[in-house]
Amino acid sequence: MEIKEVTIPACAEHQGLYSIKVKLHWVCPVCKKERGEIETVRSYDGSQVLFCDGWKNPCGHVDYYCDVRKEAKENGLNINKDGGETDK
Repeated sequence: MEIKEVTIPACAEHQGLYSIKVKLHWVCPVCKKERGEIETVRSYDGSQVLFCDGWKNPCGHVDYYCDVRKEAKENGLNINKDGGETDK
């Protein structure tokens, strides 16, 4: 299973500043088909814009950043050598 690293908003209200890099299994969590190509996108939190990674899954399922953050926290790929999460 392919693993990719992407930069996403660290939280819903990122203020145009707060992003994190996370590693993900590059499959749709719903249907297990391959995720789409990574591209630079604009995330708008209601007041500020953050440039980060985004993708459109060919299967049509949408990966919302809130779900991606949860997936990254639980997938075991984002743990540093000291046993903690790589990005908090």
